[in-house]
Amino acid sequence: MTATPREAIVEVLGRVGAASTFAAARTGPAGDLHLEVKGLGRLRLPVSPTQARRLCRLGRPARYGRGEQTLLDRRVRDTCEIPKGRVRIDGRRWNRTLLPVLDALRADLGLPDGTRLRAALHSMLVYGPGQFFLPHQDSETSDDMVATLVVTLPSPHRGGAAVIEHQGEKSTFRASRQRLSFLAFYAGCRHEVRPIRDGHRIALTYDLSLSGRAQAGSVVEPAQAGALAACLRRYFETPAPTRPRGPLETAPKRAPSRLVYLLDHQYTERGLGWHRLKGADARRSALLRAAGERAGCDVALALAEVHETWSCVEEDEPWHRGGRWRRDDEEDDGWDEEDGRGESAEGYELEDLQDWSIELRRWTLPSGDEAEPIGTVVGDDEVCSTTPSSDLDPYKSEHEGYMGNYGNTVDRWYRRGALVLWPRERAFAVRGEASPRWALGVLAQRIRAGKAAEARRMAESLLPFWKKAAGGVQRGDFFERALRVAAGLDAAVLAASLLAPFEIESLTPARARSFAALVERYGEDWTRSLLGAWSGGRGWGGHLGDERYAWLSSLGRLCEGLRARGGAAGAIAARLVLEDQWRWSRSVLEQLRDLEPVSQRREQMEEVARPVLGWLEGAAVAEAADLRDEALAFLCAGEDGALLPCLMRVLRAAPAASAPAALDVLGRHCGDRLAALLAQPERADGDWSIAPPRGCRCDLCQRLAAFLADPQQRRLEWPLAQQKRRHIHGTLDAHELPVLHRTRRSGSPFTLLLEKTQALFQREADERRRWRADLDWLAARARARA
Repeated sequence: MTATPREAIVEVLGRVGAASTFAAARTGPAGDLHLEVKGLGRLRLPVSPTQARRLCRLGRPARYGRGEQTLLDRRVRDTCEIPKGRVRIDGRRWNRTLLPVLDALRADLGLPDGTRLRAALHSMLVYGPGQFFLPHQDSETSDDMVATLVVTLPSPHRGGAAVIEHQGEKSTFRASRQRLSFLAFYAGCRHEVRPIRDGHRIALTYDLSLSGRAQAGSVVEPAQAGALAACLRRYFETPAPTRPRGPLETAPKRAPSRLVYLLDHQYTERGLGWHRLKGADARRSALLRAAGERAGCDVALALAEVHETWSCVEEDEPWHRGGRWRRDDEEDDGWDEEDGRGESAEGYELEDLQDWSIELRRWTLPSGDEAEPIGTVVGDDEVCSTTPSSDLDPYKSEHEGYMGNYGNTVDRWYRRGALVLWPRERAFAVRGEASPRWALGVLAQRIRAGKAAEARRMAESLLPFWKKAAGGVQRGDFFERALRVAAGLDAAVLAASLLAPFEIESLTPARARSFAALVERYGEDWTRSLLGAWSGGRGWGGHLGDERYAWLSSLGRLCEGLRARGGAAGAIAARLVLEDQWRWSRSVLEQLRDLEPVSQRREQMEEVARPVLGWLEGAAVAEAADLRDEALAFLCAGEDGALLPCLMRVLRAAPAASAPAALDVLGRHCGDRLAALLAQPERADGDWSIAPPRGCRCDLCQRLAAFLADPQQRRLEWPLAQQKRRHIHGTLDAHELPVLHRTRRSGSPFTLLLEKTQALFQREADERRRWRADLDWLAARARARA
């Protein structure tokens, strides 16, 4: 079977770096290591049992890191630590041994020629009998840290082997009793120290960082680069079907715009850099860069956030972080290794990959030193790797046990290095998808240079993904940039598409001038359509509604900014915003008028009052008397008083000088309605009638309505089947009716017992007290304004 282009790329890259290693060991003479420990003095090598015991007394229990936490748990790490501040080393003599060893370890680890390792002392560790460190992964403590160095001092001991693991492969290292033992391994590798049988293991730990620049092209074979370039050209020229849009639509085919190759190592945001790539990653990146150059492709080094969800089962036997303790001879260090396919460090066996996602978070181009933030999701048809993520150790995992019909699952997260390639002719679109802010900057430069036509062509290339890409960048000055670019494009349809991902809440007084310029450039009809798109999809409830409410509450300041900074176009813009937002506000109020139960309606009506006041303030600032009168006609219509809670809260929240004309109208209307309501006779003591709920008109609800409306009937015994009883229970609860409802479980069918309660009278009394208090407040307000 012919390999696909992606498979061919993986095959070529898989043959690169076969000689790489993730851990390397060397030994050296101890004569150049002269060190002193505060409280002990000169440490003689090999370390005697007496000095080792004194070191233990000087140390403190070692902590370990888990994410951003620093923890102390001897079940995980049981060792003594002597801080580096208490250790003094004669650096001049020590470097005679250390520096040559570091250069040899750099070559062993496959780090590029032209770079060198630098070692920074971290601490001294002393392991006594029975002490250990369970499998863990070191954090990168600096931007250029790539590895950890452990220098084990010669001392009599048994056990304490170091085990380094990467991609399912393990290497075991034992220290020399007479010479210094140097062990270097990449920071992303899991490693452990197995229990000490007897004696003491003393080690100096160092953070290894990489300095210098790799010698470009020194590891690339022309034949390999040519073969890989051919694979890349075939990949970017081969159309692949896009995701189906619907059951009756045929998905068109298109050539891919980018290729994402996941590297074998994980990196942190601080540690991502071209000259800090590890082992085979460095050689493969050099080959891909050379091949990309031949194929006419640009390349970036990215940090990929990988999330996988696996079905899993708990391991049957009590594994202890990948193995079982047992007593045995010195050769295997008391550890039984059994190959368990799918075993994970979390204690679960992975079964099937259920879901996964990859997002590129940062990247750097070959010409850049600092990684810039980006955000783009990678599709499954544009990613490939030599090593699957499941072979790596996640930096975070969460297990979800059985939950009804789903589980057992484990979620795992990885931060893998990745190389992203794309054809140069598609560079703007690919980079624009990853960084919409960058794309707007480029478009703005073209417009300022008088190249508007070129900017329009470039902007059109963004449209297939712009709504999704730009929708996640609603912060900072991004919206301001988009407004200016949209105006500079001088193309109405294209400008509207560029601004479509935004929301009305992005429009603030600081953006008034730029928005007014758009109104002047493209006209009122275009602006109405744009505002409608910005306002669409915002409901009145929940977090999204809260954002709109807060924005509407300050609408007066926006209208003031538009009129002050936008000139004649700003005045038009303010009016258009008011028109758009009154339509939205009116639809919210219409929904609330019918909301049940009454307690929720009152609460929601009071919450929408501040936005209504903000709109009225905006109408006053914009001098839009006709729009104000239209809104007042709606607010003051109807005789049921449903809007009274909203209107009274508007009046109570309004500052003294706020929209006086509108508030005077609302004040008179509320006073008239309250007086009319209080003029109605109070409920007679024997009147048990309840207004039936609106909505359902089924036979059951009509029977219920007859019972509720009857002023004499207080109780009802109603034989009903279970589903019918459930319907009545739900209706009474949903409308918070003052009716006690329970079931007598005898006979067939059971009997639903309904009984009207005294809460009927109490509620009406409480409501009349609120009306009276509101009317008195309005009277006091009128006197104060007279």
